[in-house]
Amino acid sequence: MKVNRKGEIGQPPPRSTRIFNMESHWYFSTREGTDVGPFDSRDEANNGLQDFIQFIQLANHRTLQNFLSTLASDGRHQLTA
Repeated sequence: MKVNRKGEIGQPPPRSTRIFNMESHWYFSTREGTDVGPFDSRDEANNGLQDFIQFIQLANHRTLQNFLSTLASDGRHQLTA
């Protein structure tokens, strides 16, 4: 059963998990298209994802803009945990 998130109205959009396994390590993907990892377990990747979301929510505007511009300029689009 799909459930709307806070602030969503109408039919919820399709969702996919952001956490994935590759070559025996765990990663999470950001909305910006960056993969973060590796982590040793799915739980560690999930904790990293929660920390990342908290950072995005709490960062001041300038810090957030600097961070996002760094992601955009990083050709690898992969952050190491």
